[in-house]
Amino acid sequence: MLPFGPWRPDVAETNPAMSRNVRNVNPRRDSAGISYHPRKSLQVTSSATALPAAPRGAFAVVQSSGEFKGYFGTASNLYSLDADYGFTSIGSGYTVTTGHNWGFCQYGDRLIATNTTDGMFEWDVESGGTVDAISGAPAARFVFVWAEMIIATDCDGDNMLLRNSAPGSYTNWATQGAQQSPFAEGGALMGGGSLNDGQAAILQSGATHILTVTGTERIFRRDKISDIGAASPECIVQTPGAVYFIGYGGFYRVTAQGVEEIGSDKVNRTFLESVDNIESVLGAYDPERRQVVWRKSASELIIYDIATSEFVPVDEGTTAIVRMSSTALTLEDLDAFGNIDTLPYSLDSAAWKGGRPRLAALDGSYKFGFFDGSVLAATIDTATLTNTRSMLVSRVTPVTDDENVTVSIGVRERLADASTFKTPATMGASGRCAVRGRGKCVIIRVAHAAGAVWTYDRGVDGLEMTLGGNK
Repeated sequence: MLPFGPWRPDVAETNPAMSRNVRNVNPRRDSAGISYHPRKSLQVTSSATALPAAPRGAFAVVQSSGEFKGYFGTASNLYSLDADYGFTSIGSGYTVTTGHNWGFCQYGDRLIATNTTDGMFEWDVESGGTVDAISGAPAARFVFVWAEMIIATDCDGDNMLLRNSAPGSYTNWATQGAQQSPFAEGGALMGGGSLNDGQAAILQSGATHILTVTGTERIFRRDKISDIGAASPECIVQTPGAVYFIGYGGFYRVTAQGVEEIGSDKVNRTFLESVDNIESVLGAYDPERRQVVWRKSASELIIYDIATSEFVPVDEGTTAIVRMSSTALTLEDLDAFGNIDTLPYSLDSAAWKGGRPRLAALDGSYKFGFFDGSVLAATIDTATLTNTRSMLVSRVTPVTDDENVTVSIGVRERLADASTFKTPATMGASGRCAVRGRGKCVIIRVAHAAGAVWTYDRGVDGLEMTLGGNK
């Protein structure tokens, strides 16, 4: 058997059990290493209406019922997401700083929203009402909750100033432990996140720090642990026990144990060479799949699967990504989404169940949806096989349960040449694909069509070839 292996665009293509082309799949552990299963597309419902302007930040709070409620910001307004995936304005008249987004966090039953122009605001996520300014709070770019405090970075026009609210309060920014903590070096403060009850990470553009609760009137101490920092606030992703981010050297994770490079010798070089604007990359956490997802561009996502420690690129058009859950709906509630023939999701889909946090997004038209659509078209390549003698490949058996899978052979005489892929072959009744391609360098590409029914793809087996001369 010739297993696919993980996506490794940064390493030489002849490394065994590694692939330089993997797209639109989810990785998982396998006895042979890494195998793949299908990934679903973004599905927008017929009832969804567009956010009136380009998104400039998104966040989901957890209500007392256990269900998530979504909020989105634009340059001038704040919106709540309705059960039918429309939007209701809850606040207007703002002017978000050019190049910045809204910063959000949840403190108890309050949504906290902030930007560096208008300041910090609160909204009751249970009873609604009005969006109110928090007196004395800083105009901050990034906020998160840790140790019963709101930690705010890039405050009041000083991008190297951190402020915290008093423990146990989101409104007291002046006494009882509320502090201002200037950073003298390390570049602009980008943000951070909670690592555990006693520690948090703070990221600058050129440094990482750990905050540790001291139990004294100073509340916490600050320890610099690395000269690696984050490229932007938007790329920072909070997960249980860790904070993930993108720096100018690639992908990183910070835990209580320190900063770890997670993309080195895997994808860092390829990502950095191909991303148009690293500071515009947006991140979110998918707790259902335990994946960190970054929106690399308007048409591509980069997925980091925590369980396998592997990356995969996904072709998907989005304007924002966010951790969310749908509202629990009854059969009667489904009337708003059409009839049984036009429902966007099947009746047993998780989209109707509610309370289940997972990844959601706005599409290119600013409409909301979950990744519960049809299966994406997927391609996976083997490593490049080489031989000093010409190889004539005639048959191969894909190790997958997709009966409509196709296999094509990429051939060339030298590694310095571009591969020529032959006409894809379908799988016969025997399970084999009759292919034909000759070269001293061979790649086997397996493809799954959009909407195909399959659950796994492990690689290829039964490779039949004859060897020619050494010319």
